[in-house]
Order: sequence, then C-alpha cells, then structure tokens
Amino acid sequence: MLTRGLPQIQAMKQYIDSLKKIFVGAPNKHEANYRSRAVLEDMSNDPSFFRGALEKHLQTPGSLNTKHYPVVGIDIELNHLFGLVANCWIPLPDRATDVSTKAIHHHGDMLLSTVTAFGPGYEHWTFKKPEAIDPASESYSISLIDHSPHPPHHVAFVDSYVAHLPFYPGSMTITYALWSSKFPSTWKDRLKRVPLLQKNSARLKQVAARAGMAKHLDLKVVEYFDFYPTAKGFCGIRERKEFERGPNADYLPSLFQVIQETGNEQLAPLLKEQLNAGVPPGTLAPQGVHNAQSP
Repeated sequence: MLTRGLPQIQAMKQYIDSLKKIFVGAPNKHEANYRSRAVLEDMSNDPSFFRGALEKHLQTPGSLNTKHYPVVGIDIELNHLFGLVANCWIPLPDRATDVSTKAIHHHGDMLLSTVTAFGPGYEHWTFKKPEAIDPASESYSISLIDHSPHPPHHVAFVDSYVAHLPFYPGSMTITYALWSSKFPSTWKDRLKRVPLLQKNSARLKQVAARAGMAKHLDLKVVEYFDFYPTAKGFCGIRERKEFERGPNADYLPSLFQVIQETGNEQLAPLLKEQLNAGVPPGTLAPQGVHNAQSP
C-alpha cells in the first residue's frame, strides 16, 4: 500500500466532504449543482487539490497500465450522490483550437458542472435539446444557445439532455467535472457503486439490455446521445461511438506530460513505487466515468 501522499489526499478530502454535505442538504440535484459552484471555484484555485488527485491516482494499483484516450481522465470521487473527475485536455500537435474533441452530444439525465483549474481553457458550445424531425432518417433539429470560452476558474453548467461541444485547447488545460443524475439518489445508485459491479459495468449493461432489464435497473444504455451535421441538417447516431483506446505506450507520455506541466515532478517517487509494485503487464486499472461522460 502506497502512503507517501496521505496529507495531500486528506486536504483534498475536505473539498469532497463539502460537496457531499451540499448534495445531502440540497432539495434537488439542480440546487446541489448551484450550491457547489463556490466549492468548485475554490478547488480550481488550489493547486494542492490536483496534486492530491494525482497522488491518489498514482497510489491506485495498475494506474500506470491504463490504455490511452485523447483525454487523460483522473477519477477523484465516485459515490451514490455524484462523481468527480479531473479531465486533462492535451492540445493537438499543431495547437489548433477549431477542432472539437467529440461529436455534438448530450449526457441524458446527467447534470454536469465543470470548472477550469489549469491552463487557458477552451471554447465551449451549448445547444438546445435536440428535437427529432424524421425518425426514419434519424434527422434532428439542433439550435445553438451559446458559444463562449471556458477560461480559468470559470464554472459552466450543462443541464440534462442539453447538447454541447468542447473544442481542443491551445495548451494543456485541466477541468474538474462534477457529475450527477438529475433524479434523487436511491438504493440503485448505491448498488451501482459496489466495486465488483462498477468494474464490470460495461458487460452487465450488455446483458441487461439483451434481457430487457436496462430501464428497470436505471442502466444508461446510450441511444441518440451524439449528432453530426449534414447538408440536410443534423443526423443522430443511434449508438455512441467513442475513440478506440490506444496502447499503454501512448498513455504514459500523456500522463507524464500532465505531471510535468502542472509542476508535480515531486511525485516521481510515487511513480517509482508504482513501477516496483509488481502489477503484471496488461492488468488494466478501472477506466472510470470520464470516458463516457467527458465534458
């Protein structure tokens, strides 16, 4: 068990405990997100919070064996009330900022509050809830609400079923994404956080969907969450298509770049301990919530 970073992790836990109190005391999830803004702003102004997140990540067995994804996601907290993730957006080689990181998409009944904690931020577009025009051709009407920067320490809120579109930043940018369902938390949310079920969530969703139980169990089977423009309007994508994960050899330079650019080279001893921990090659760490729900 790696314990070198405990003081930083304990400091990080104070912010998380504040968020838990807010979500327990708020009358609904929308109000909880509103009350969380001040905590998110404080977190974004405190470099020790991200250092604690990195320390926790590097203490997770197998964390260095993760497969590569365009965004380096670091899971910070996941409970029956909310999930909290640090998303590290690495710029494109040519530093282009007019290329989107994903398709136009929404997150179903999920609410998202996101704050920029490091770097210049990125351009962020939001759209009205997509409306089906012709189910046969999968065509939708989508209207732009706003397009504006998501600069340092700025908190943005994306409501349920509201489509949005983030663009690549000009340089390394880190955001904290606070996720929650818009519905009150129930026993089902606690059940989903059981480690064994969380680890095998993708396979269990497939089994439940085939058995017709996904809706009954509140499992998120993603249909028509993503859209792309055509000459005749917008077309919906029935089943979400994500970037395929690349090799671990690509993930490690990205993670090391995050550590170096954020000035956390002092975590090198943790890296060495993790490398010496004897986790067999090919044993992958859990991928977390950031892949399916990155802001």
